[in-house]
Amino acid sequence: MGKYKVGKSLSFDGDFSAELEKMKEAGFESVDFDLCKFWPNRAKEIENYKNMEDGLEAIARSGLFFNGVHVSFGNEWDVSTLDEDFRRVVIERIKEIFSRIDPYKPYCYILHGSFEPIKDEEREARLSQLIKSLSELKEYTKSFVCVEVLPRTCLCNTSLETAYVADKSGVGVCMDVNHLLQEKTEHAIRDLGDRIKTTHISDYDHINERHWMPGEGDIDWQEVLKALGECGYNGVWNYELGLTAPNTIERERDFTYHDFINNADELFNGKPVTVIGKRKDNLGMW
Repeated sequence: MGKYKVGKSLSFDGDFSAELEKMKEAGFESVDFDLCKFWPNRAKEIENYKNMEDGLEAIARSGLFFNGVHVSFGNEWDVSTLDEDFRRVVIERIKEIFSRIDPYKPYCYILHGSFEPIKDEEREARLSQLIKSLSELKEYTKSFVCVEVLPRTCLCNTSLETAYVADKSGVGVCMDVNHLLQEKTEHAIRDLGDRIKTTHISDYDHINERHWMPGEGDIDWQEVLKALGECGYNGVWNYELGLTAPNTIERERDFTYHDFINNADELFNGKPVTVIGKRKDNLGMW
């Protein structure tokens, strides 16, 4: 294919195994196991997790590289919480995830540093809690633990803050290229350098995260590829967007998995990028 292994985040639910087969048939080389689909509904999330091993066995059978596990997020998973008793609950929750998934040998786990909004007056204390949590969690797995670059008021919303957290806790970074709202993506990549262990690839308009296909937004993709090359990145080019259009863009059809493979080929080889989406006018934050 070209420059990097091409992967995609795939939500774990009842359709996981069938969708994984479609990904493999389309030419994907890697998969991320996304546990976030039911984050707003803790009861449904717990029920879904009872069958987690079904998805893990499907990955093992597929022969695809098992790149990442995206741990869920939200208040129920916020490792930066100032409530120390609840922080311990969250840590135990994540340790259970590690213990069940580690036998399948994922390359990394991806965690959000916080939920949102984060008050200015709480930011320093929350950063301390986050660093403490990550420092603890990395001891419970042989895989890399990665903190994700996040948008808006979330912790790790700049390359400087993300580097600080990663260095203090000794973890890696998941570079979500559509989350940088205060700096250019390629500048953040250069600042974070070899801390970056994995990626979330999608496009946006620099106003808010959008999770569009590369080419539908404003990222300079050749600059992003150049920056990744300069910092020695050799991980997965992992797409994090769905097949159907979000409410911020109009498309004449849904994506197929082949569209992602074609997009990666165009980007890696400097070809004109096929664009089928048209962003809606006058988009605000949401």
